Amino acid sequence: MARGQRRVSRSQAREAALAAAAAVRVPERCDVAVLGGGAAGLAAAIAAAETGASVVVLERAPECGRTILATGNGRCNFSNSRLAWGRYNDPAFVEAVCGTNFGEDVLTFFEECGLAWVEEEGGRLYPLSRQAASVREVLLGRALRAGVALAAAREVTGIERDSNGWRVSYEGASSCRLAACSAVLSVGGGEELLRTTGLTCAPFEPVLCSLACEAPRGVSLDALDGRRSHVAARLLRDGAEVARETGEVLFRGYGLSGIAIFDLSRHARPGDVIALDLTCGLDEARAAQLVERAGGCAGFLDPVIASELEGSLDTARDLRFVVSGPAEPQRAQVTRGGLLACQFDPATLEAHELPGLFACGEALDVDGACGGFNLAWAWKSGLVAGRAAAL
Repeated sequence: MARGQRRVSRSQAREAALAAAAAVRVPERCDVAVLGGGAAGLAAAIAAAETGASVVVLERAPECGRTILATGNGRCNFSNSRLAWGRYNDPAFVEAVCGTNFGEDVLTFFEECGLAWVEEEGGRLYPLSRQAASVREVLLGRALRAGVALAAAREVTGIERDSNGWRVSYEGASSCRLAACSAVLSVGGGEELLRTTGLTCAPFEPVLCSLACEAPRGVSLDALDGRRSHVAARLLRDGAEVARETGEVLFRGYGLSGIAIFDLSRHARPGDVIALDLTCGLDEARAAQLVERAGGCAGFLDPVIASELEGSLDTARDLRFVVSGPAEPQRAQVTRGGLLACQFDPATLEAHELPGLFACGEALDVDGACGGFNLAWAWKSGLVAGRAAAL
């Protein structure tokens, strides 16, 4: 830090953000009201404004795009070079919305935002800076250049139809209303608000998170806490395989974490069993040979893990944990649930029964695997909904 330069505290940063938000003038009427200023909301606002509409974004946080900063451990895995429909819970709907140029459309959007990126393991795409703030800044800059009114620190409390479109109620420094020809729902976790539309909404719940688990007899999770292993993981229910993933697992005192577990969390229920093969990549004969020569599993496992398993190859090949439920749900990467996709036209994301009402991102009951799939859906669905809302 340069001499004389002071570090800004969190409270000071929040006060500055609130002051900046209060300075934004919100008109009484606009063409498109975007409810939620996260990833999908910003994409929708940009698309609508660049189509020629007047756009207001209402966001309850002190700043728009704040949730982007926490993605990818602050690095923002914003898409994937290997996007596939099968990695989503509703593959047919996602394909109908996103089309065959899904990945290319996302990258074209960010190229036009002025973002440079790099590809890492598993096709994961990150900003070249490896800073989520780069993604947020190029989005905010493009939105402002397009004339979008970014009205942060305004919490939407209701939405209702009127003769000219939609009337949105919100609270900030005072209670206000915004009239709009069309509205785009892009809120994540706003189940109460979404239900006021009269549309059917699936309950919200955290996914892509760690799982609280019960360890097998003789194995202490406390002893393994903080240790990592590359595994082949299977999720079993009543003995039948429900899902499988390959990747890193992080052992925690409360259970299991890591990318492979995050992806299994999309399918896991209390009472399910997670079976880990810690010899991932080694055939049985080779693993047995190594155990015989080393006198245990330390030749291919973290020695602390090998010691806890007492050198048992059978245990290393099939280490089983019973799922209790999500762990640290407040840190989940995605909120599952939202408006049922069948209520929306995939070509426009307009509600079939409510003309002028659109939805995108986490407002819809669509979720994907780790690796940039959820943000890719947010960008593309936001662009589809924003363009259609502007028309």
